Amino acid sequence: MLRLEPMRSVEPIAAAQAGGGLKVLALVGALMATGNAGAQALQIRPSIDTRLTYSDNINASSDNEKSDWVAEIAPSIVMLREEGRFTGRLQATLRNVIHAREGDRDTSFVALDGNGQLEAVRNRLFIDMDAATSRNNTTGLSGRASSDFLSTDSSNETRQFSIGPRLLFRLGDAEGAASHRRTWFDGGGALLQRNVGDSQIGLSDPTAFGRFGWGLSYGRTDTSYDDGLTNDVTEEISRATLYLNVSRKLRLHGVVGYEQNDYSVNEEHGRIAGGGFDWHPSERTLIAASAEDRFFGRSYSLQLNHRRPRSVWDVSWSRDVTSSLDSQSSFFNDPAFRQLYDNPLLELIFPDPVDRFNAVRGSRQEWSGANAHGFVTNNYFVSRTLRGSFSLIGARNVLTFALQRSDNSRLGDPLVTDPRDDFAEFDDVETDSAILSLNHRLTSNASLNATLTRSRSIGHATDEEDETRRTMLSVGVSRRLGAYTNAALAYRYQRADGSSDFTENVLTASLGMQF
Repeated sequence: MLRLEPMRSVEPIAAAQAGGGLKVLALVGALMATGNAGAQALQIRPSIDTRLTYSDNINASSDNEKSDWVAEIAPSIVMLREEGRFTGRLQATLRNVIHAREGDRDTSFVALDGNGQLEAVRNRLFIDMDAATSRNNTTGLSGRASSDFLSTDSSNETRQFSIGPRLLFRLGDAEGAASHRRTWFDGGGALLQRNVGDSQIGLSDPTAFGRFGWGLSYGRTDTSYDDGLTNDVTEEISRATLYLNVSRKLRLHGVVGYEQNDYSVNEEHGRIAGGGFDWHPSERTLIAASAEDRFFGRSYSLQLNHRRPRSVWDVSWSRDVTSSLDSQSSFFNDPAFRQLYDNPLLELIFPDPVDRFNAVRGSRQEWSGANAHGFVTNNYFVSRTLRGSFSLIGARNVLTFALQRSDNSRLGDPLVTDPRDDFAEFDDVETDSAILSLNHRLTSNASLNATLTRSRSIGHATDEEDETRRTMLSVGVSRRLGAYTNAALAYRYQRADGSSDFTENVLTASLGMQF
């Protein structure tokens, strides 16, 4: 497989439990089942990557610094299908990690990221599915950065799988959609296994009366925990919307509704009132904004997406109820991935879909880590988040800058007492990060990659406050040695100050071969 970036951390994914493994196989099987109908649309790239890493602080600690060599052998497969009744993307890697000195750290696990859509009935019934598993640090206040490929301990593992039908229908001139998605989420360490059912139905006709239109929606989310001790959580939201079509490019809307939930010990319920607009000044630009009065105060959402031939811009600002299920879902659910992947200039640089897939994933990988909240928790929480990113695309360069600021407040009491869950000790957790990455093609067979990351996490409690600041710099070169072989050499510096305090230097050499 052609890799134009140096060997980087692959989001690990594990099928450690039998149930999770069956769901992964179901995703792969659905992708393969339709391959014969249109084999030309199915791209399959098996490969094997080897990596040798030296770390002068394998424990990521200032009190117990130890150096070690880490060897990794990782067979991998990438599957892409952009046409036909089944479309989807899947990357699966079996990571086998061996330490020269710290033998108790040796491990093998699957790293997987994928999503897909099966059109069961043409233009009517769809089956949506996605899967993501990883072994990234689940706390933002201690240990390694969340995107560190050396975080391979099983206690850092998260697994998320979801599947469900989605029906599109019409009633007269009104268009409707009904869906139900079942999500399973669990992992190691302090994470509780949970089962989430999300049902949504909506019907709308935004131009029913010319300039005016209407919409109705109802949603219910049920979350159950398998520990037998934690109470189940239910949320119901109903909304009615009135649309005003100012022009073909600008639409205003007003919203009234009702909601109830039991995130806290006492059931919350109340009215919803708000409004917003959607503005499409051009085919390449979208500006959308909305605000509502909710049970937790004011919720809002502002989104700006702009695509040019050589750049992609994405800015969002929001405040709403969320959970770790949203931040741990498939990387391919990130809208910015699709914007960059479909850029016409990038298609000229990487005409092969798999090569373009790898290039986009490489340039967006660090941003994906920052795009999450920086921690994984069992609680639902209110998150106020500002995100921004842009990518500049040239004949030889892909430059990406991303920043994120998130202020998160726990809903209800802590569900666990384990300190590896940041909301077990703190009522509020703030995270800030900024990332600058460059992919530069030195020649047709070689490239240079550089990434600089700065981040900060702060936990607030009534009588306690913890803070951790991190800096990470990585520089590497990669080269294609032959039609099926590539090699890379990379250096990384990482420093953490505060609750987590350590410095680490890492040197990595890698060799990969596709089949």
